[in-house]
Amino acid sequence: MSVKVKANDNQSFKTFEVEIPEIDWKKRCELNDLMIATTQEGNTPTFTFWGDICLKYTKLSEEELNNCTTDEIIAIANKVFEVANSKKK
Repeated sequence: MSVKVKANDNQSFKTFEVEIPEIDWKKRCELNDLMIATTQEGNTPTFTFWGDICLKYTKLSEEELNNCTTDEIIAIANKVFEVANSKKK
């Protein structure tokens, strides 16, 4: 599925699209477990955390991701969370 990634108030980049494959139940659980484990430990998610989510849950390659800004990578990962946890039709 192609989704639009938009900048929030703190970010400044042009809206772009990313391909996110279907996230099944197992992948959704893994994704949410990662976030829960990170935040429960009182840690702020790291750049590696956000990048790994982009690599694992989108169709972006390392090379493509390396061409993204930090803000874009964080926005992509947040979009993955949003898509994974949105109500299914």
